[in-house]
Amino acid sequence: MLLAVAVAVLLVVLSKLKSLLVTRAKLNLPPGPWTLPLIGSVHHLVTSPSIYRAMRDLAQEHGPLMMLRLGEVPTLVVSSPEAAQAITKAHDITFADRHLNATIGVLTFNGTDLVFGTYGERWRQLRKITVLELLSVARVQSFQRIREEEVARFMRSLAASAGAGGAAVNLSKMISRFINDTFVRESVGSRCKYQDDYLDAFDTAVRQTSVLTVADLFPSSRLMQILGTAPRNALKSRNRITRILEQIIHEQVEAMDRGEKTAHESLIGVLLRLQKEASLPIELTNDTIVALMFVSLASSDGSMDHITFVHHLDRRSACPEC
Repeated sequence: MLLAVAVAVLLVVLSKLKSLLVTRAKLNLPPGPWTLPLIGSVHHLVTSPSIYRAMRDLAQEHGPLMMLRLGEVPTLVVSSPEAAQAITKAHDITFADRHLNATIGVLTFNGTDLVFGTYGERWRQLRKITVLELLSVARVQSFQRIREEEVARFMRSLAASAGAGGAAVNLSKMISRFINDTFVRESVGSRCKYQDDYLDAFDTAVRQTSVLTVADLFPSSRLMQILGTAPRNALKSRNRITRILEQIIHEQVEAMDRGEKTAHESLIGVLLRLQKEASLPIELTNDTIVALMFVSLASSDGSMDHITFVHHLDRRSACPEC
């Protein structure tokens, strides 16, 4: 068995080396660190305890626009405000679509959500729903009572923790919990008994995106897709998350049928109402609602890994057709 795997890996290496030897047109690419055959720039990143710090150090040497090759994936690293503005504003349509590696593809339902979705009519309709229905001024103001109650609850909890014998207070964790509690109440209409299970599953999923895995480095290799563990682990977490969100949707439908006002006014309630009206140019299926809520609930978490995962929606806001 081990011999078969070794032979297969050798064949992959030889095929990649052959492709590297093929003469290609010289492109005027940004500068970058020296690369090795097959793995590209990966060796510059794995020697650091943090990939992002390694990229920062390399950018200081090679400039605000830097080219890396992560296995067979060309990667442009942008590290200055001016370069970022040029990409997100001046050339936003060119850079609108985000690269989907194997792990991210699994987590985002193959890019059918709003953050990683392909720019086009469907993406514009989903963004329109988000801006006009979920995040309108009237909708945000309607949640003022929830925010005030959660702020008061947070302050009481903070005061109690600070007075508990002088013990250290984990303020970051408390703020993250406050943000999560607030957003879940706005999304569901009440506190959610599945919140801790959801966040645990999501944290496990995000950890799979924070490391380099062979499946992401060599997307064209079937063997590497089999050997890579991150996509499989991400799929397990996504299935767990999906079951939780589907249960929340089911309970939300029942609450709306009972005529509960908070259920109708919640974010999921709004999406379910639009689904029932069937007046949109695109079909708003339960899978679409799950994908939208998956990223929305993820963005409510205050940890750096989650903030890294969720890209700001204004990346395409300069487009007059959006």
